Amino acid sequence: GSSLFWVNRVFEKRDRCARSRELAAPDPTMGMLRFQTVDWNEEREERYVLDVKAGLAEMIAMALFVIMGCGAACGYGASDAEARLVVAFAFGMSILVLAYAVTHLSGGHINGAVTFSLVLGGALPWYQGVMHLVMQLLGSLLGAGILAAIFPCGMDETGNLGSNVVNADYGQGRALLGEVVGTFLLCTVVWQVAVSPLSRAGPNVASAIGFAVFIAHIFLLPIDGCSINPTRSFGPPIVAHFRGCADYTEGGLQDMWVMWVGPLIGAAFAAGLARYFKPSKNFGQPLSDSSGDIE
Repeated sequence: GSSLFWVNRVFEKRDRCARSRELAAPDPTMGMLRFQTVDWNEEREERYVLDVKAGLAEMIAMALFVIMGCGAACGYGASDAEARLVVAFAFGMSILVLAYAVTHLSGGHINGAVTFSLVLGGALPWYQGVMHLVMQLLGSLLGAGILAAIFPCGMDETGNLGSNVVNADYGQGRALLGEVVGTFLLCTVVWQVAVSPLSRAGPNVASAIGFAVFIAHIFLLPIDGCSINPTRSFGPPIVAHFRGCADYTEGGLQDMWVMWVGPLIGAAFAAGLARYFKPSKNFGQPLSDSSGDIE
């Protein structure tokens, strides 16, 4: 009767409202490129989805990171303890702020070594990792170009836009080992604080990562200017070399391999450790509830 008619009208109205909300909601796949490959011999079909918005966020964040971190080095230098503390703080706080800003867009890597580690550890698809890496490299070049426009040749205290140069008193071998250790620290913090399901960091994830970058710079600045981030070390030496300043400080291009090999090795070690420390499905359960199997 009339009551049944009223109930039907209520459900029809709810359906219309639900459809309206669905149409008004933003499409989470907007800004993504879809690739499909079909292997007819094996009758297998694979689909890849690239998040272009995430890549763009990584490019912008990397450009800002280079401008703020390397900009502090250009303005203050890094030849004494006071200046190094300022530069280390600038790099650490830049990562902290930018990670908070773009984590919901791209994961907030802002570091090719972090991206590499997450791909190796299975936390990020390889094709999205390639997208992140390419965009980070472009962002590093963009940031270095903007930095060159801000600091004229005579005002750059580093003489090379804050490029990483190995201190001759330490040598490339010691610098390489230092980069492995510093990057291992950073990537381990990322894995155990930001990725691990057992982490209790909550909204403080970016703070932990930022302070990891800060203490790594305190450690490595006297040795090689501290990279722990191969994509950050990519743009400044290239732009500084082609800028051709009379007071250009050489070494950034010659030592760049250290800033790539060391961080990538450290990132790989951190990924391996993360796989080893991956919690079992029975972790944290009372012994009486577990099956007794140890994974």
